[in-house]
Amino acid sequence: MKIPSRRPLLALLASLLAAAAFAQEAPKKESVAFEAATLIDGNTPVRGELTLPPAAAGARLPAVVVIHSAGGFEDQTRAPYVAALNRAGIATLELNLFARGGRPKTSQMNLPHTFGALLYLAQRPEIDPARIGIAGFSHGGLLSMLAASRQLTRQYAGDTHRFAAHLPVYPVCWAHLSIAAGRNPVYPQSVYQALTGAPVRILAGDKDLYDEPDTCGKFIAALPEAERASVALTVYAGATHGWDTPEYRNYHDGAAYLGRGGFITQERNEAVAGQSLESATGFFRGVLLKE
Repeated sequence: MKIPSRRPLLALLASLLAAAAFAQEAPKKESVAFEAATLIDGNTPVRGELTLPPAAAGARLPAVVVIHSAGGFEDQTRAPYVAALNRAGIATLELNLFARGGRPKTSQMNLPHTFGALLYLAQRPEIDPARIGIAGFSHGGLLSMLAASRQLTRQYAGDTHRFAAHLPVYPVCWAHLSIAAGRNPVYPQSVYQALTGAPVRILAGDKDLYDEPDTCGKFIAALPEAERASVALTVYAGATHGWDTPEYRNYHDGAAYLGRGGFITQERNEAVAGQSLESATGFFRGVLLKE
C-alpha cells in the first residue's frame, strides 16, 4: 500500500504559519527627521513619527499624514485614529510641528511641513506615492483642508504629487470661509477657486464655539460650484470642538467665536468620538484601499 506524501500537508501548514506570523507582526514605528523639499521654503526642517504596518513582500503601502491640534505634539487625540489606520494596513506619519503653546501666528507657517511630508513619503520605497492622504485636528484640520487647494499644491509640490484624500476634523471653518469669500488677511481668494479634486470629508460639531452651526456648510457653499462635489460634510449634533479629546478643557483663544476671541469648551463625547473614528477609518479605507 502506497503511503500518501506528507509534502503537500507540510507546505500548507508552513503557509498557514507564515500567514499567521504576518498577521501578528506589529507595526514598525520610527522617529524621522528631514528637510521639506518643497518649491517654497524648501529647507524647512520637519520631525515626526512614521509607523509602517506589515505589508506583503514587494507591496507598497498607502499612507496618511496626521497633524495634531494647537495642543501640540503631546496632544494624543490622534492616537486612536493612528492605531485604527495602522490596523487597516495604512502607514501613518505623525508630524511634530510644535509643543503645547507653540502654535504659529498663521497656519501658513506650517504649509512647508505639510507638503514636505507629502514629498518625503512619496520618495520612501515602502509607500505608494499615489495613495497618500492627510488628516488633521483643529490647527491640523486647517492644514488638511488647505492642502486640497490646487494653487497651494502647485506652489509647494509642483505638478508631480498631490494628496489623495483629506480629512479635516473640526478645522475652524470660519477661516476657510473668509478665504473663499475674499476676506482673509493671509490667503488670497484664489486659494479656494480650484481644488485638486481629491475627496475631502470635513467632520464638525454643531456646538463648536470657534464656528456657528452652519459655518462649515457656508464655506462649502462659497466654493465655486464645480469644486463642491469633492467636499463632503458631517456635522455631529451636540459635539463641541475637540469632541474626541481625552479630557474636558476650557481655555481662551483669539480665534474663537468666528475670530472675535473668547473661551472655548472642549468636552469628550464618547458616542461622537466613536462615530468620527469609524467615519475617518472608513473614509481612508474607501479611498486609499478601494474598499
